[in-house]
Amino acid sequence: MTTKRCWSLKDIPDLTGKTAIVTGGNTGLGFKTTLELARNAAKVVLACRNEEKGKAAINRLRQTLPEAELDVISLDLTCRQSIENFVHQVTSRYSQLDILVNNAGVVNLAQRQTTPEGFEMHMATNHLGHFALTGRLLPALLSADHARVVTVSSGGYKYGTINFDDFNWQQRPYHRVKAYGDSKLANLLFSYQLQRYFDSIGANAMSVAAHPGLTGTERQQTIGVGGVFSRSLASSVDNGCRSQLLAATAPNIKPQGLYGPRYGIWGSPALHKASPKYVNAALAQQLWDFSEDITGVRFPTDGLA
Repeated sequence: MTTKRCWSLKDIPDLTGKTAIVTGGNTGLGFKTTLELARNAAKVVLACRNEEKGKAAINRLRQTLPEAELDVISLDLTCRQSIENFVHQVTSRYSQLDILVNNAGVVNLAQRQTTPEGFEMHMATNHLGHFALTGRLLPALLSADHARVVTVSSGGYKYGTINFDDFNWQQRPYHRVKAYGDSKLANLLFSYQLQRYFDSIGANAMSVAAHPGLTGTERQQTIGVGGVFSRSLASSVDNGCRSQLLAATAPNIKPQGLYGPRYGIWGSPALHKASPKYVNAALAQQLWDFSEDITGVRFPTDGLA
């Protein structure tokens, strides 16, 4: 199996003919993920909140890969209409979607923030937006042969709980690390349940989770004391992106797997076992049903027939 040795970026297979979407593809882990997918001949769509920053990222990518097939489409994961517009543009330009990397996210916001609809910002961006996006892209994913959805979680999922009675931190004193942990646990539960969904409809598709470990991205470097800790121990973005690239491209990946650095916060990517204390089928199903209700995005129980 791929992960029994030190997997490296050189192990990414030829991706000619494949189309990929990377949310947050203009910066940090998303930028490096986009670069490596494009280096191996995938067509890559950068899903960016700021389209101009996405275009600037493409210009930087083309300095290294002048022939790369790259596209940028605006996407605000906290806005239902933006998600709908994004999906419309994607499906009008591409006949299928082979790889979806749900990478974009916000980390440890110092003050509680909410979307215009009242959803707590970590959960809205990191989980609900990607849940809705994946659901809307389902026809494109199922049109591909062996499509793969990679949802980027974090070891911080162990700080999280799914409090359905106070989902948006309206009653509890806000705690940024726990709010972030909630969203990362939700990412992991969604990835787990998405594979169960694919299996239930007989889809030739795979759902996998990944986490980068501790990396020196812009986001992790801005967390006060935690940021100082991050800067002292963090590995590079080049290393941090390996887990999600392995999950997105390696041939012998385990469905519902969680791939991250071998030693937790650093090391070559390896398969990890999510703690059953936090991840179980009942909670994953409950979150799935809850997410369908509040986003209005429902995954057809009989596929797309």
